[in-house]
Amino acid sequence: MTPTPEAPTRGTLLGTSAAIFLIRFLPTLASVVALVWLARATSPAYYGRYQSFWVQWQVLHVVACLGLPTLVLTYAPPQVRGLARAARPAHLAGLAGWVLLVAGLFAGVQWWRGSPFAPWQAGGFLLLNVPIAVLEAYAVGLRRFRPLALVSGSYAAWFVGGHTLLVGHYLSSPQLMAWLLVGNALRLAGLAGLAGSGAPGPAAPVAWPPVRSLWFHTALNEVVQVLFRWVDKLALNFLLPAALFALYFNGTVDIPLLPLLLGAAGSTLLLHFGEPARTEAGRLALLRAAGALLGRLVFPLFFFLLFFRRELFGVVFAHRYDAAVPLFVVASLVVPLRAYNFTALLQHKGQGRVITTGALLDLALALALIYPLYRLLGLAGVALSFVFSTYAQAGYYLRHTARLLGVPWASQLPWRPWAGQLAGAALGLGLLHTVLAPALPERLVLLVGAGLLGLWLAGQLWLARRHS
Repeated sequence: MTPTPEAPTRGTLLGTSAAIFLIRFLPTLASVVALVWLARATSPAYYGRYQSFWVQWQVLHVVACLGLPTLVLTYAPPQVRGLARAARPAHLAGLAGWVLLVAGLFAGVQWWRGSPFAPWQAGGFLLLNVPIAVLEAYAVGLRRFRPLALVSGSYAAWFVGGHTLLVGHYLSSPQLMAWLLVGNALRLAGLAGLAGSGAPGPAAPVAWPPVRSLWFHTALNEVVQVLFRWVDKLALNFLLPAALFALYFNGTVDIPLLPLLLGAAGSTLLLHFGEPARTEAGRLALLRAAGALLGRLVFPLFFFLLFFRRELFGVVFAHRYDAAVPLFVVASLVVPLRAYNFTALLQHKGQGRVITTGALLDLALALALIYPLYRLLGLAGVALSFVFSTYAQAGYYLRHTARLLGVPWASQLPWRPWAGQLAGAALGLGLLHTVLAPALPERLVLLVGAGLLGLWLAGQLWLARRHS
């Protein structure tokens, strides 16, 4: 049953977010399994070269996509079909040429840096993943969640299977990439079938000028955002020896669960903001409800990472990267910001210029702080510069959203739920670690702590669903 616009429900928000999260979580979980496995089973030099490939891919894949997946999610499926049919051959040729150019650049970087994978394989991998990202966004707009989860889960299993064979020395690195290319070709075919089978109804005409403006700012913002997330690793993978880069990468890597949570919530908010009769008050209430729901998950995870950090690195990485723990603590200070989507309402309102400006200011501030903080704190200062600039960017977006809605900036945030969630998570997990650490071996401390955290998070989701 469709909820009324005046009464946005957490059940709808939770259900849609959970479906989108699952679709994106399975491939990410597969990449985390591979990351941990290779960090434990291979030399730091090889692991550093392997992760250099993925850092470069993360940046160039977003550059190649030109914001198209997010643009597709912003409009209803009939409008997307209208835009696709209105595109001229010259436009499509330009897009194809751009993707080929970026893929060629990616292949050239692999050749120059001595990647574990053949340059042509790297270029082909990027080429396949651009239409995959666009078709997946379109299928999400169609709300084909179950078949999308099946496609996503199948690829995740394929990815883990290939890395299992690599670690077991049954596949070489180039053979692993050939394996992944086949898996992505099958994934692309499955998504194309979903998009073709789920497009009933006529295409809806859309005026191009506002679309072009939003598309430009969406593409620019996504490129800036991915540069912000990866520019330190992108630069250091060229400047540091592979083994030292592996240390920095493991210390500052994003906890994959959190960007996925925020991305799923953002996609869900865009879907529900676009409901025809949704009021401004309803959108603001939905935004606060999403923040309160995310806080139930993000804050306990943040304090778990903080209190159990040494056990986490000791068990997961077999004490091979303990020197990265201080970097991990600094980089984790941005985790609480994952409890809120600062740009969803701006994007819905077509405020691409504001989003892009905030992203550019964010990146500029981080780059300005890198050198002085590096001189003061070493590599931890590099991580800290991005923490400072991320908080500044959040404040910038809050201020502009408040102006757009004509409300005080503080009214956008669910302060009361957050206060209880922060205090409860800090006290509970701090006490839990204090009790477990002296009494149990390191591995059991982590397993018991993670198990209790998992039960707590599951209980929070159950309560959220029950009270919706």
